[in-house]
Amino acid sequence: MKRTMAVVMSLVMLLNVILISLPKLVEAADYQKVVLRGSLAPLDWGSDNNPLLKQEDGTWKSNLIALEGGKKLEFKYVRDNNWMDGSNLEFVPPQTGKYVFVYHPNEERNVDVRLVEEQGKVTFQVTLPKSTPDWITPTIGTSLNNFNYSLIKMKRVGDQTYTVTLTGEPATSFTYFYALGDEKFKEVRDEVRQAAFSEENHVVKDVVTNWKGIPVAQNVTHNFNYTPFIPSKKEAVTVTTTVDHFGPIDNGRIYYTVDGSTPFGKRGVVTKGQIVPMQVVSTKELADGLKRSVLTGVIPGQKNETRVKYKVDVWNSNVEGSQFADTNSQTPEGATEFAYYVDKYQTPDWAKDAVIYHVFVDRFMDGNSKNNEPVDPNLSYDERLKGWMGGDLAGIQQKLNYIKKLGVNTIWISPIYEGPYSHGYHPANFTKIDPRFGDEQLMKNIIKEAHKKGMKVVYDLVPNHTSSKHPFFQDALKNGVNSPYYQWYNFIEWPNKYETFYGIGELPQFNNDNPQARDYMLKTVVPYWLKELDFDGFRLDYAKGPSYSFWVDFRHAVKQMKPNAFIFGEVWDSREKINSYSGKLDGALDFSMQGALLNTFAKGQSMKLFSQTIRDNQAMFHPEYIMATFLDNHDMPRFLFESGGDVNKLMLAAAAQFTLPGAPVIYYGTEVGLSQSRDHNEVSEWKDRYWREMMPWDEENQDPELRDYYTKLIRLRNAEPVLRTGTYKELYVDDHTIVYERSNKDDQFIVIINKGTEKEIEVDKLMNGQTGIALQNALNTNKVIQPEDGKVYVTSKANSVQIFEVKKPKKNIRKKAA
Repeated sequence: MKRTMAVVMSLVMLLNVILISLPKLVEAADYQKVVLRGSLAPLDWGSDNNPLLKQEDGTWKSNLIALEGGKKLEFKYVRDNNWMDGSNLEFVPPQTGKYVFVYHPNEERNVDVRLVEEQGKVTFQVTLPKSTPDWITPTIGTSLNNFNYSLIKMKRVGDQTYTVTLTGEPATSFTYFYALGDEKFKEVRDEVRQAAFSEENHVVKDVVTNWKGIPVAQNVTHNFNYTPFIPSKKEAVTVTTTVDHFGPIDNGRIYYTVDGSTPFGKRGVVTKGQIVPMQVVSTKELADGLKRSVLTGVIPGQKNETRVKYKVDVWNSNVEGSQFADTNSQTPEGATEFAYYVDKYQTPDWAKDAVIYHVFVDRFMDGNSKNNEPVDPNLSYDERLKGWMGGDLAGIQQKLNYIKKLGVNTIWISPIYEGPYSHGYHPANFTKIDPRFGDEQLMKNIIKEAHKKGMKVVYDLVPNHTSSKHPFFQDALKNGVNSPYYQWYNFIEWPNKYETFYGIGELPQFNNDNPQARDYMLKTVVPYWLKELDFDGFRLDYAKGPSYSFWVDFRHAVKQMKPNAFIFGEVWDSREKINSYSGKLDGALDFSMQGALLNTFAKGQSMKLFSQTIRDNQAMFHPEYIMATFLDNHDMPRFLFESGGDVNKLMLAAAAQFTLPGAPVIYYGTEVGLSQSRDHNEVSEWKDRYWREMMPWDEENQDPELRDYYTKLIRLRNAEPVLRTGTYKELYVDDHTIVYERSNKDDQFIVIINKGTEKEIEVDKLMNGQTGIALQNALNTNKVIQPEDGKVYVTSKANSVQIFEVKKPKKNIRKKAA
């Protein structure tokens, strides 16, 4: 990251903008290693390049980390190779500078990030117009924080007078404006203000004459707080909104539509759609005169397949203006458009039975050398991994029988858009296949052949962003507001500042909330892949990027085109966030389970924590919401590498994956022992190249026993519906062993996974008094454990998996193919 200026804030200001909590004087967790990982450079999600040092008080501190001001950083701490629980932590640097991250083991969700103080100062003293309410605290946005007006608050020192001191390198200049906490409430001024740091602490005295607007409340928050969350036919929906305010708030309205269009209204007057009132149901006093009121309103029930869009507006009857949730906009144009889909929420039955094989096209199989990207023969293997390796659609076609033979019934194809990179996630054309992968007809042929073999094929759709090389973006860059695509992106300051995917300039965010852009995505892009090429669904890249309103329209469009299509999203976040897409998507990738499988079997974490993850999943997710489980993927290190090359650990994890709820995903090559040729921590760039190496097709480079083991697990799962959709029940767990049951009205299976030492388990004792049962080995049906004196004992060997079908008394033993 380029550092434009070394600027820091004074200690007084630091307390205003950064959450700092001193650690409690209690015994800290005894970790040996803590590292910091995050979304913005110089941090990353895959390496240990940012370790923390343990302090005498039990906290851990990072080295100095240079961050660009105003950009949201998502981050987490990894303790002894185990990720911390919960959603990503978030921090927005108040300005460009060097920061120290402090980890508190006993309060690990404490966001303690400290700006390092340097030289030079400047003090701002501003007088506000008399129209400014006393309860509002002014803020200052600068070129050092991308003019983010929520980060730096000022301190009151007199009647309508406020001050703040910033510090930085002497003689460094910057620009700034004042606001009331948001761009919408910025001062009315044509010329940008300028200042510079000096060792003498120069005092700048300013006067604000007028504001673009004045907030009605400090904050209006809805955050999709409505019930029921997945409404069905004719169910009324209660919308709840929380308002933090100083002056009174006594009124609110919900403006809504039921045809998928955007509602419009303000201060009780609806101009598009329908309107329902909101009532204040509670008000309580907070600190310093702040009040918190809760308002509710009820949207009437609708018929199935209805897209309900709505906006929430509140105000004080005695004061002009109103304010919308959650953007706090004072105009309906800037308001958040909330949405939900009314339907009988059902997901495709075939997806509940799916075993998914994830093909990363460029690294799977080179089936046509004629379309290969020219490669410098002098490049080392490590350098070649940064580019195109030759895998293509022809290679997939040649290996369809291999995938089918594994028992897989669903293929997930990585992006094959025309674009600059081999991974395909930088689309330069949403409806054209890169010739280095193949062509449209070849893709159609693959899908047709897969269907004949009884397999479904899903495509990796990238709706959140485009490549900066995309013609739409290039046109917007060239022509600005005169371009028909200008509003298809979110320009902050044309042409150089625009919203991106995680701050990557090459990936401008595609504005799916623009009606024309959304129509293009849903009426051109989606039909191309779903109808013209005949894919059976989509894996949705970075699904938490587009708005919920977009996903409501997306579900409606997809299900109208192909009702049995499977749409599942990548939401790398907390369990609660992942679940928030239920009712809109059919499912999601299960990152919580991936972390639990990795930590338990590759890293040695207690089986009790693994058990807790399973229970938390069962409690959280809707029964129709299909969670796709996986051990590794293209964005993280290979499981086998993380386990130190221990194939047995991989086999234990795979057995758990295939016998637990969820649709299992196999990342290409995992089934034959593909690991990494190098430790990704040894390089500072392109770490993911080692997570995406070529599939080894030579038999001598494969692990045939591991492949056969995967084949047995897949065939067992395919043969037994109870392992796909049966009820899960835990029977026993300790640090090293877990015993659980999968059952339905017809069948009952017991799974024993032991990553510790050998032990004897009395199974019937765990099964609520069931007596006389026999256990048939599901992977070797000739082996049956009969009861002895009415009891069933199982010897669980060290580092082993046993899967048994429970045979009830007086029933013949039924042999099945494994």
